[in-house]
Amino acid sequence: MLTKSDLSQIQKIVNTESKKVITQELKPIKEDITHIRKDTKIIVNYFNREYLQLRKRVERLENHLHLSPLS
Repeated sequence: MLTKSDLSQIQKIVNTESKKVITQELKPIKEDITHIRKDTKIIVNYFNREYLQLRKRVERLENHLHLSPLS
């Protein structure tokens, strides 16, 4: 028959081992998330830059043709 102290020791061992397994399994997921964040940041910066360039071109055309900007 198991005593309370035996059960407590088993619980501690299970907890530590489960934490090890969880951290090992989560490591590649965390790396993927950081990679996705970097990619997303690059994409947003690219499209932001393209939008700003396009906006400048449109404003220049509007000024040249004496058109009022659309709201």
